[in-house]
Amino acid sequence: MSNTPTVTIFNASYLGVQMSVNSGQQFSINPAAGPNWTPQTPTSGGPTWNNQTPGQNVIAPGDNYLNIIPTGGLKPFNTVMSLPGSMQWSSLQIYIFFNSYSDVSWIALNNGEYVTGNLKLGSSHQIASPDA
Repeated sequence: MSNTPTVTIFNASYLGVQMSVNSGQQFSINPAAGPNWTPQTPTSGGPTWNNQTPGQNVIAPGDNYLNIIPTGGLKPFNTVMSLPGSMQWSSLQIYIFFNSYSDVSWIALNNGEYVTGNLKLGSSHQIASPDA
């Protein structure tokens, strides 16, 4: 029998957020702590893991729906976090951050190694190829 992976969500934004996973109960995450921009974790609650099926505040391989409301925000940000089922998950870390007033991005790591994400960069940003 395998261990249940841990799930930790980090807010790397300067704004606090209310968040829910798969239409579950909302939980709060404080803003990143200055002056070093230390990402913050949920003040209480937060999602758990299931190896089979996503559910309310339960993350699993496949599509997971994130609803993120920044403090003072006029609208929620909705995004789909698709996690591969072909890997052995043991420790999921999710970093969320805002690119602008209209975009939210996230990255997912397993044991500190990048797995997937939806990085949205403006036209003035470029990602260099590791071969460059």
